Formats: sequence, structure tokens, C-alpha cells
Amino acid sequence: MGNRPHIISLIFGSLALVGMLYTPWLVLVETGIEAQMGLAQKIFYYHVPSAWMMYLGFFICFIYSVLYLWKRKRKYDIYASCAAEVGLLFCVLVLLSGPLWAKPVWNAWWVWDAQLTIMVVMFLLFVAYMMLKAYSEESIQNARFRAVLAIIGFMNAPLIHYAVQLWRTHHPTVMREGGGGLPPDMKFALYMCALVWLCLFIAIFSRRVSLERAREEIAYLQAEVRDRRAILGQMAE
Repeated sequence: MGNRPHIISLIFGSLALVGMLYTPWLVLVETGIEAQMGLAQKIFYYHVPSAWMMYLGFFICFIYSVLYLWKRKRKYDIYASCAAEVGLLFCVLVLLSGPLWAKPVWNAWWVWDAQLTIMVVMFLLFVAYMMLKAYSEESIQNARFRAVLAIIGFMNAPLIHYAVQLWRTHHPTVMREGGGGLPPDMKFALYMCALVWLCLFIAIFSRRVSLERAREEIAYLQAEVRDRRAILGQMAE
């Protein structure tokens, strides 16, 4: 049972590695060039799956944060914090790949439209979540506060996803349709990249859960050793 996250990480990490060796060829060579955006559109195949994995990570964090507030079990806080960390990783990929696509298409690295602004707000909320975990003392109150922050942060996800329909933004509508308006070759490349990114997500998340559980076990053993030393010291006196 204890080795299961490590095995899952190894399997999906290997699948992700194979996929990352294949998808660049698929995207750059076998997939056609979009008529209006040209080669810059190729970033789309990694930008959009990164956004999907970001949503997945923050959604998992949201679910386990709700469970933690309800059940008060430490394992739910571990799953939530690991999911937030992986979701934040893919969020950074979105924020880095977006400007690379925007510069040749919009002639600007960044535009403060509704979608991008809400995206930055969600990013900062989950950065605050991770800073609370890293730099604050571990406590029940800290875990509760982080759970509430994660729930508030995830509330931005639907607004980001449907911003194209709700407000006037620069993003193409096809990016919100999951590739529904793409030719078959482009759609296949998009879904293949998404599958590879999903394998990478599972591999990283499983490894983080495994490491966090190991850290918890070490902390427990250290506390047990300190307690036994204290008892032996009292008996010696």
C-alpha cells in the first residue's frame, strides 16, 4: 500500500516521457500550419493542455479542501496541498506559454483583459496557499485557512474558462471549445498532448503524495523518539 504512489508515478512518468519524445514531432511535422496565426499556433497544443491540467490540479485541491473542512482528516490536507502544488506548476506553464503565443499574434506579450486578469488573481491566491504551507507553522488552524483559500481560489476557474462568452476577450473561441472547431489532424495533436500532460500530472502528483507521506512518517517517528527519550530521562532521575 505504501509503495503504490511510487509505482503509479513510475508508470505514468514513463508514459509521459515517451509521449514527450513523440508529440513534438507530431505537432511540428505531422500537423498542418494554421492559416491565420502560422507557426505561433503550434504553442496552442501545449498551452491549452497546460490549462486543463491546471484546472484539474486546482479542482482536486478544491475537493480535498472541502473534505478536510468536513472530515478534519490530515490525509485530505496532504492531497489538497500536493494537488495545489502541481496545479500551480501547470498554471506557471500557462502563464509562460501564453505570452509566447500572444506576441506574434496580438503584437503584445500581455493584455489585461478579463480572462487574463482573473487568471492572475487565481495564480496569486494559490501562491499565497503555498506560502502559507511553506512559511507558517503546521497547525489545524493553518490547514483550515488554506482549505478556505483553495475553495475561494478555485471559484475563479469557471470565470476564466467562460470569459470568452461572458466578456469581450482576445482569446479565440476555439480555445474554449476543447478543439471542437479544429481540423482532424490538429484535434488529434491537441488530444495527444493533453494525454501526455495528464500522464505527467499523475506522475508528479503521485510522487508528491508519496514524498509528503514519507515526511509525515519521519516526523511521527522523530516525535516518538523524543517522547521515549523524555520518558527514559524521567525514569533515570
